[in-house]
Amino acid sequence: MKTLQRLLLATSCITPVLWSAAASAQTTPGSEAKAADDKEIVVTGTLIRGTQVTGSQTISVAPQDISLKGAISTNDLLGLIPQISNTFNGRFEGDPRGFSSGISITKPNLRNVPSSNQTSGGLTLVLIDGMRATPVGVNQAAIDVDLIPAVVMGGIDVVTDGGSSLYGADAVAGVLNFRTLPKFDGIKVDGNLGFGTKIKRHQTWNGSILAGKSWDGGNAYIAVNHDERTEVSNRDVPWTSGLVYNAAGVASYNFTQCNTPVGTEARWFRFGPGAAQFTNNPAAPGAGASFPVGTPCDGVSGNTYMPKQTRTNVFAKLTQQLSDTIDLRVTAYWSKRDTEFTSVPRGFTAAGSPLTTGALVGAAFPNAAVGSLTAVPGGTSFSFAPNSAYVNTPTRIGFETWGVSPELTWAVSSDWQVRVNGHFGKSTNYQSFPNVDTVKAQCYITGCTGINAGQLNPFNVAAASGSVIADIINYENAQDMKQKMLMVRTVADGPLFALPGGDAKLALGLEYQKNWAATRLNAGPVGAISSLPFNEVSRNAKSFFGEVSLPVTSFAVLSGSLRHDDYSDFGTTTNPNLGLTLTPVTGLKIFAHWNKSFNAPTAIDDLAISTGRFACGIYVPGGTAAQRPNDPLGRDTSKQGSCALVLQGSSPGLKPQTATSWAVGFEANPIDSLRFGANFYAIDLKNALGNLNPADQSTYTTNANLYTYNLTGPQYAAILAGLTNGAQLGAQQVASNIAIVVDTRTSNLNAAKLEGVDFNASFNKETELGQIGLGVNGTYATRARVLANGVPADRLNIGTSRFTAATFVSWRKGPLSTRVTVNYSGKARDEAPDNLGNVDRKAFTMTNVNFGYDFGEKSALNGLSLRLIVDNVFDVEPQRVNRLNTNNPAFFRWTLGRVIKLGATFQM
Repeated sequence: MKTLQRLLLATSCITPVLWSAAASAQTTPGSEAKAADDKEIVVTGTLIRGTQVTGSQTISVAPQDISLKGAISTNDLLGLIPQISNTFNGRFEGDPRGFSSGISITKPNLRNVPSSNQTSGGLTLVLIDGMRATPVGVNQAAIDVDLIPAVVMGGIDVVTDGGSSLYGADAVAGVLNFRTLPKFDGIKVDGNLGFGTKIKRHQTWNGSILAGKSWDGGNAYIAVNHDERTEVSNRDVPWTSGLVYNAAGVASYNFTQCNTPVGTEARWFRFGPGAAQFTNNPAAPGAGASFPVGTPCDGVSGNTYMPKQTRTNVFAKLTQQLSDTIDLRVTAYWSKRDTEFTSVPRGFTAAGSPLTTGALVGAAFPNAAVGSLTAVPGGTSFSFAPNSAYVNTPTRIGFETWGVSPELTWAVSSDWQVRVNGHFGKSTNYQSFPNVDTVKAQCYITGCTGINAGQLNPFNVAAASGSVIADIINYENAQDMKQKMLMVRTVADGPLFALPGGDAKLALGLEYQKNWAATRLNAGPVGAISSLPFNEVSRNAKSFFGEVSLPVTSFAVLSGSLRHDDYSDFGTTTNPNLGLTLTPVTGLKIFAHWNKSFNAPTAIDDLAISTGRFACGIYVPGGTAAQRPNDPLGRDTSKQGSCALVLQGSSPGLKPQTATSWAVGFEANPIDSLRFGANFYAIDLKNALGNLNPADQSTYTTNANLYTYNLTGPQYAAILAGLTNGAQLGAQQVASNIAIVVDTRTSNLNAAKLEGVDFNASFNKETELGQIGLGVNGTYATRARVLANGVPADRLNIGTSRFTAATFVSWRKGPLSTRVTVNYSGKARDEAPDNLGNVDRKAFTMTNVNFGYDFGEKSALNGLSLRLIVDNVFDVEPQRVNRLNTNNPAFFRWTLGRVIKLGATFQM
């Protein structure tokens, strides 16, 4: 097995001239259009019919690659493209730990742009058949690519060099266009089942049906898809761990809200018969002010590794020729996704006992014997799980969205055409995080108005009544968000005049886009959010754009485009793009481009939602300095509060992100069966939106203003006044219990200068043995100078590999097909500066094998296709690492281990 793995990896290294884009072929949509002899097709990256993208590379995933992948989701398909750094060779959706920060939708990240998933919008534009879709997410304006059922997917086009001058502000890093089937006639039923061999709890199933009908001048089809998967907990995964390691490499746990209470206690020695003759002076036998109690436990294994998810999609398309010159196309979708995951049981960190003097202790314990010790609890962390009434409610996140996109095409003349597009859609999004009413919890311990003390004993939670526990855990942090989008676009294109290389062509367009966002949030009793009003905001943008294609000679094509946007809230911007393509000899294309981009904050950012959440039980009151916040500047961090207050959302006054980029490359096709090429790119991104990363300890020095220690009452009141949920937070914790305030709200904190080289090649040959294909596609970063967390740093090969590549070998003969894909991510340095042990991430290689069999016309099973897919066939595990804390996972890379998928398709 190891020998085969080495052989396959070697293939990826020794075939630099057998390179493929994304999956199997570096074919542009333009070449597909030419092959179909359909000059009406508009390809991704240009608005002019019958032309190819000038000056830029286009990566495509072809329909046969989609079939061989056997993907049950569109996100699966993004794993074919190494240039999309956050989905290739790893997790194709958000880390569940990030869901608590509102990252429920993973946005495709071309070029590894920093903080791409920590902002509401994105820098990679996602289109469906060339049109936008309504954004989804709570505090996100993202496009969930799984809106499109895999059964209707006709291909994926990626323009990696920006596109803001044609498509708008969010095409800074590039454009990702999902092409659906133009028409379908018949019935197609598809089913898939997947299960893990190492992570046995991982199971998926998917079913879809596609039905379509053609008639004279028209076609309509509809697809219905449903898929489900099970939840996988960290305890099911061998490489996850809640252990942390000290400087000597000794392992222990550090979570404190455990079944066995963890905290401190003061031990008072009674030195005389007087009512106040008690002391906790360490000079007295056995006395002391702060004795540790209990042992920290594992706070990781009970958390989710991969959430449970259920999704239902409906996708429909209608095409109709209304007359000889007018065509209609209408696309519509509906999707509902529900995700849930569990965490370790909820707990609480109680404040210390008010018995802080000898007189108070004596009054509470008048019968203590002289010479005896009396223990008085200090701050104590504990879990509610030991009580039989406790219910560990899962976190729930989801959305429901729909959209309709009509398009009317009018052939004004034999050469000129006008296209009018529209889109209107809506999404409703929710998230609910189970929590604890900390005010009531403390009241049940120490008493307050209307609640008698002693109903909850931190050292005997099991003895509390069920009604007390139910009252405490009837609490959630919930947020709802609604989004709507209306867009109308008109584009006219056609020839202008003749040039030596052909006709000069022009496209002109107008666009109007309006976005609404409304949200409500609540920290209180479960379900109370439903009675709250929404806070709403809207913004619009009016745009004018144009593109010209100039074939100045038979071997040189020059193109230019310009877009002017007028935002209702951010003013105006004008962004140009220039492209040049040279074909000096047959089979060789040289291209170059330059452009500027402008990325405005989203309507959600206009809401300037600032919220806070508490992370309690992290710091043990009275504990060691290692258990309290570490400040490299040496500021006083001695305050022994048990909670951190984390500020989230958007800072007011966000500015637009801007970028300048350029690229130069070539593509060679010396013979029909061989194609190869390379592309150098450079991006200069300024005023990038981002968030503070508290896991990076250097930020305590570089962004000291975003950390506040030893909070005073007035400071606390001022912070709460600026938070949407400030009043609720103030009722939960007092200033004296806040050890640190961390401001992670989105701001224009970042910038980046990114450079690198893409390369690709493919070889496809029809032989007597069958059709043989070889290929590889990859990217190699040469520069990643990033201003992250307010500090410039060289991030090249930090956290993300600078070299990624996908290599494949395929064979097809008759009804049988097979494909072996090797995904490779090179070495990298660990991005967590607190890492112990090996700080180098080793290279990571995943090998996937696909088999397919199509029953032919002569078979009784005509129309049936079967698939067997084995992902991570060698069961490669992530690299394990010893951590100083649990802020980062105890492993590098991500996988579900070996996964076997069985699929069948029947079409008639």
